[in-house]
Amino acid sequence: MRLKLLLCAAALVLVAPMAAMAETTLVIGMAADPTGLDAEAVENNTSGFIMSTVYDSFLRYKPGTTDVAPGVADSWTTSPDGLTYTFHLRPGVKFSDGTPLDAKAVIWNVDRLLNKANPQYIYNTGPVEGYIDFTYGDVASYRAVDDNTVEFKFKKPSAAFLNSLAMVWNGLASPAAAAKWGKDYRNHPVGSGPFVLREWRQRDQVILDANPDYWGGKPKIDHLIFKELPDAQAAVLALKRGDIQLLADLSTQSVPAIKNDPNITLLTQPGLAVSGVALPVDVPPFTDKRVRQALNYAIDKDAINKALFAGLAVSMTSPLPQAQWGFDKSLPGYPYDPAKAKALLEEAGVKPGTEIELATYNSPRGYNPAGPNLAIAIQGYLGKVGIKANVKQVEVGAFFTLVRSGKYTGMMMEGWTGDNGDPDNFLGEMWSYKNFPVVDWSRYNNPAVESLLSQALVEADPAKRTPLYEQVQKIILDDAPWIFLNSTLQIRAIRNNVKGYQLNPTQMFFGMENVSVE
Repeated sequence: MRLKLLLCAAALVLVAPMAAMAETTLVIGMAADPTGLDAEAVENNTSGFIMSTVYDSFLRYKPGTTDVAPGVADSWTTSPDGLTYTFHLRPGVKFSDGTPLDAKAVIWNVDRLLNKANPQYIYNTGPVEGYIDFTYGDVASYRAVDDNTVEFKFKKPSAAFLNSLAMVWNGLASPAAAAKWGKDYRNHPVGSGPFVLREWRQRDQVILDANPDYWGGKPKIDHLIFKELPDAQAAVLALKRGDIQLLADLSTQSVPAIKNDPNITLLTQPGLAVSGVALPVDVPPFTDKRVRQALNYAIDKDAINKALFAGLAVSMTSPLPQAQWGFDKSLPGYPYDPAKAKALLEEAGVKPGTEIELATYNSPRGYNPAGPNLAIAIQGYLGKVGIKANVKQVEVGAFFTLVRSGKYTGMMMEGWTGDNGDPDNFLGEMWSYKNFPVVDWSRYNNPAVESLLSQALVEADPAKRTPLYEQVQKIILDDAPWIFLNSTLQIRAIRNNVKGYQLNPTQMFFGMENVSVE
C-alpha cells in the first residue's frame, strides 16, 4: 500500500509541471508597420515578413536557399517544350478557416488575379503592388484537371515560373475569406500557413497563433508577435532585455553592442540585396547621362561600407549583387573619383550649388541597415562636388506612397531584396519600364534592355541566359539610372534561447513552424 502511494505521489509530481506548462511566444522586432497583408496585392518586406508565416505557395524554397522544393504542390511536371506545367497537390490541405485547398481553390486564386469578371478581382480591391504579370503574364490557360491536379499552359516559356511560385508574393488565399471581406481582405488574411492572424494592432504589433491543423505539423511555438520598433536603439535595448527575441531590421550601428552580448547571436548570410539612389531620368538634370554618371563617381562607397555598415557590405560594381547567379564580375563599377564627377557635371552645364531633394525612409531596411544615415552620408559627398542635396526624411509607409506615385522629381533612396533567386527579379523588376511606378522609380526605359530581358526569360538554360544578363548589366551600369551603392549581408540578431531559426536569402520568415523558444 505504501509503495502504491509513493508511486501515485511521484506521478503527481511529474504530471503537475506539464499541466501548468506555459504557452510559448516568440516576439520579433521590426522597424515599420505592414501596409497590408494580401500577398498578391502588397509588396514590401515588412508586410512580407508576416505574410510568409500566414500563407503557403504552390512551392517553397529549400531551407536557407532559393532552390525550389515541394510546397502545397508535392510534385510537378513540365512539358518538353516548356509550355505546360502540371502540379499535383497534397490531398487534404485546408486553409486555416477550414476551406479546402484543392485544385478548385488554386484555380480560383489565379482567376482572381487574371479574370476581370471574377467578383473578387484583385484590382478592384485597391492599389496592387505585386508579381501578377511577372508570374502569370504569359499564361494562356489554367484549369483544374481533377480535385488535386492543376494545369497551366503558356504562350511562351517562362524560365522563372517555378522559382516565382515559391515567393511570398504568390501566397494562396482562402476564397471564402476573400469573398467575406472583399476590399478589406488585405486586413484579414487567411492562408494555409503555419500561423493564423489573431489581431493587428496598427502601429504597434501583429499577433498570430499557431495553426494546429497545419499540413506540415503544428508549429513548435504557440504565438508569434511582430512588434513595431522604429527606433534602432530602442529595438536593441528590447532585444537585450528579452522583450523581443529576434530583431528583423537591425541597424549596423547596433552590431558592436550585439556582438558584445553573450545572450545574443548575430546571424549573417550573403545577401540578395542592393541599395542605391534612384535618379528620375525624365527630370532635368538627370535627363543627361553625364550627370547620373557623375553622381556615381562622387560617392566613396568603400568608406561608407566601413563607416556605416561595419564592414558588412560590399560596393556595387554591377546592378546585380555578387551573391546572385549571373553577376558579371568583370564590370568595374564607378570608383570614387570626385574630380571626374565635377568635370562631368561641368560638361553637362550643372552649376555648383544646384539644389536637389533626396527622399529617404526613416528606419533601417533589410537592404540598408544604416537607415536614413545612408542618405546623410550621400548628402555630404554630393556637397563636395557642388550638389546641394536636401534630405527629406519620411516614415516608411508615406515614403512608399511618395515614390510610387510616379510623380516625385527628386532623388530617392531605393533598395531591393531578391524574391526568387533569379537575375530577372533584379534587372527585370527594377529597371524595366513595365514595372513603373511600383519598382522602376527611375522611370528608366531602354528598348535594348527590354529586348534582352524578354529573350532571357524564355530561355530555360542558365548557361544561355547568363550572357544575356551580362549585356543587360553593362547597359544599365553605363546608363546609370541609379547611384549604385552597395550590397549588404543579410544580418539579424537573435537571443540564444531561440532554436531552429534559419535565414533565407529573400529575408522572409519561412520555416517558422520549426522554431522553438527554450
